Amino acid sequence: MIIGYERGIMLIEDGNKLLLDPSHQSEIGIVTHGHLDHLVKDAYMTPHTLDILGVRLGERRGKPVPYGKRVNVGGFEEVKLLPAGHVFGSAMVSVNGVLYTGDFNTFGGKTCGKAEPQKCETLILETTYGKREYRLPPKDTVEEDIRMWTEMQVEEGPVVFGAYEFGKAQEIIAILNSIRQTPFVPEKIANICDIYTSHGVDIDYRTGDPEGNFTAVVTPAELKKPASGLARKAREEKGNLAYLSGWCAFYPFFRSMDIDAQFPLSDHAGFDELMDFVDKCNPEQVFTVHGSAEEFCESVETELGIDARPLKK
Repeated sequence: MIIGYERGIMLIEDGNKLLLDPSHQSEIGIVTHGHLDHLVKDAYMTPHTLDILGVRLGERRGKPVPYGKRVNVGGFEEVKLLPAGHVFGSAMVSVNGVLYTGDFNTFGGKTCGKAEPQKCETLILETTYGKREYRLPPKDTVEEDIRMWTEMQVEEGPVVFGAYEFGKAQEIIAILNSIRQTPFVPEKIANICDIYTSHGVDIDYRTGDPEGNFTAVVTPAELKKPASGLARKAREEKGNLAYLSGWCAFYPFFRSMDIDAQFPLSDHAGFDELMDFVDKCNPEQVFTVHGSAEEFCESVETELGIDARPLKK
C-alpha cells in the first residue's frame, strides 16, 4: 500500500484510492469528526458527524457510516469506523491493516466514547501533544478540580467557562450538570447541543438572559479582553471566568483573556497516552501527522524500536 498526502491522507492499493480527512469535498473521503478544520461535504462519516455538518456548514450532505459497520469506500472493501474519544461522533479509521486515529483521546469524555488500541500493521497517528514535555494530567483529576472550583465560586457570583463551541463546550456542560448546575449558553452552542440530545446524550443547558449566580458556557472569543456577551455580564456582577484547553497545562492565557482561572481539559491524547497507544497497537510502522510529528517519531524509534516517520504534506 502507498501512503502519502494529497489534499488529505491518501491510501492507494491495487489501483484503488482513499482519502482520510480530505481538505476538499470528496466522494472517496472519510471525515473523522466535526471540527471545522476537518469537516467537508460528500464524504463518509458517522451519523453524529453528519448531523453536526448540517448545523455547522448549513447542509447535511454526506454518507453516514455507523461505528463498526464495514463499508466499501473507493474500492477499499473493509473500511470500518471506530470511536476516537475526541468529540461526539469522532472516529478512527481501520482499513486493510492500517489504523488512522484522526484526532483522538484515550481518556474519552462524558459526551463521547474513548479510543481503544487496535492491532495493526501500519498506524497513522495524530501527534498534537507529541513532545515529551506535553504530559497532560489525568482527565478525571481535571474534572474534579473544575467541579470544586465552580462550587466555591458560584456562591460568590456568576461563573463562566470559555470552551470550543463543539466538543469542549458540551463536555463542560456535562461536568456542570454533575454538580446540579444547568448553564446558560449562546445560540451557537445551543444549536450544537441540540444535536447531542437528539442522539440521546443527556446534557442540560438553557438560553436566555440569566439572573443571580448563574453558570454559563461561552466561546473563547467572549473571554478575549474586554469580555463580551455572558462573560461581560458575569464580570459586571463580580463573577469569575475560566478558560478550558489542554494547552492550559503548558501556557498561561491570563494576558490575552479576561480570566481568573484556566483548566487543562483536553480532547487529545497527551505524550504518555500516545506512547502507550502505539505500544499496544504494536504496528510494524508508524506515520505521524499534526503537531509534534517529528519529535514523536524520535521517541517511538528510540523507546519502542518501531520504524516511525512524519507524513509530509
